[in-house]
Amino acid sequence: MNRKVQYALIGAGAAVRRMHDVAIEKSDNEVVAVCDVLEDRARAAGAHFNCPWFTDYRQLLEEIRPEAVVIIAQHRFHAEIAVAALRAGAHVLCEKPMGLQVAEADAMNQAAAEAGRLLAINYQQRTRPETVAAKRIIDSGQLGTIQHIDVKTTWTRAAAYYQANEWRGSWNGEGGALLMNQTPHDMDLICWLAGMPARVYAWAPTIFHDITPADTVQAMMQWPGGAMGAFHASTAEGGKINRFEIIGTGGVIQVNKGELRFFRFDQDLYDFLPTSPEPFSHPGMQEVETELGPETGSHVDVHRNFCNAILHGEALVADGPSSLHGLELANGMIASHYSGQPVEFPLDRQAYADLLQRLQREEAARERQA
Repeated sequence: MNRKVQYALIGAGAAVRRMHDVAIEKSDNEVVAVCDVLEDRARAAGAHFNCPWFTDYRQLLEEIRPEAVVIIAQHRFHAEIAVAALRAGAHVLCEKPMGLQVAEADAMNQAAAEAGRLLAINYQQRTRPETVAAKRIIDSGQLGTIQHIDVKTTWTRAAAYYQANEWRGSWNGEGGALLMNQTPHDMDLICWLAGMPARVYAWAPTIFHDITPADTVQAMMQWPGGAMGAFHASTAEGGKINRFEIIGTGGVIQVNKGELRFFRFDQDLYDFLPTSPEPFSHPGMQEVETELGPETGSHVDVHRNFCNAILHGEALVADGPSSLHGLELANGMIASHYSGQPVEFPLDRQAYADLLQRLQREEAARERQA
């Protein structure tokens, strides 16, 4: 009989757990304990998995000593729980985002390194077949030198969404709104596919919703090699428009859900431009049929990978160090909006901590006056 990873779920009463339940059933694990701060939810989760339940994760870690911890609690508790679990000797799979600010992600990575344990982040969109194929094309050099990244994503949310949970759409509850809840996958894919930008200049206003942080963001990015990028996202716009395009000197990649289109130039653009005799000519371009793999882009892929990493040494799909970049990019966009200036990376951790603390204080003061 194959050995199973001994799982503990922390935040087991969260709505997002339903997405993890199927993955848990289809990966090599056994849930040995659950925790939620609300007793009725903890008790219900314990009954569902037929295991002990707790309302204090510290007690769970001390009494159960689980092999692995899956964190699906609210964003603001991710780093605290992850560091404690890693120090207790557990491997950790944490829901996105890693934390509210990149300094928390630093602490998580440091704790994992010191404990010699795995830290995985639930960036399941890295396992979508079209993103896997895009990564393969880029890494193979077929796209040439990346010149431009263009990302547009719509995450329409009604007011009822924010009213359903008090922590949503707040600096104190989730360290932001759109950039901390809806777009972490977009931030991660930008960095995973194109690398970490060198700087960002962003506008992050609240154009409609009755929330404190941004419901819309527009950002311009620049990479160390000179590539430029644009990002736009909103919960206050409609249309279900989603676009992810990467342009290189070797061709163009268009990534859509369940689909990837790769248009390859007949000649690298930087070879074509100085040699073509025609002033207004373009390099020839052919669409290349790209085979997509069996990946599903679901939580199942992430949980299977996490278990295989523990049991068999498989490389993590989204480890802590590579997953930090998307959070840093989001923090940088927020910092740029409030400074009115471009922000350079790596991000000044202390300056961002001070900014977030100020935004949280101001939000709390407004709530007391309301």
